[in-house]
Amino acid sequence: MTQVTARLYKQGDKVWRDFKAELITRYENAAILDISESEAFSKIEKQEFNNLIVVSKKAIAEKRAVAGVDDSDILKTSVNTGLKKISKKRKEARAKYARGIAEAASQCDTLIDVAKRIGKSTTFVKRVASEFEIKLPRHNNGHEEIASR
Repeated sequence: MTQVTARLYKQGDKVWRDFKAELITRYENAAILDISESEAFSKIEKQEFNNLIVVSKKAIAEKRAVAGVDDSDILKTSVNTGLKKISKKRKEARAKYARGIAEAASQCDTLIDVAKRIGKSTTFVKRVASEFEIKLPRHNNGHEEIASR
């Protein structure tokens, strides 16, 4: 399966450090390793352990291998993280304009006047107003706003 480096394995009074083994199975907090090809264990020790040992996940150096993350997930994870950062920046930008929209909405008669005063589109003003629950003028260029929009 996957070759990993185990930092530590203790059995009785014997200790093995920094050895390579094949990852067989992952569990929540442990993993089964195949030591048949490992040079750290003698032939007798391999027979005693039946070529398999169970080690803590903390004792394995390659965290990605025991976490169950495939290389195919790396791109998806980075893309999702990037999208979250972008949406967070956009939300912060909308929050920055919310105070100005609230002030302009109280002083202007139409939605277009509010948008002109802020320097943004009416769609942006509506989105920010709905997100931050800001009451906007009911008239748009002297005509009453249609509720279904």
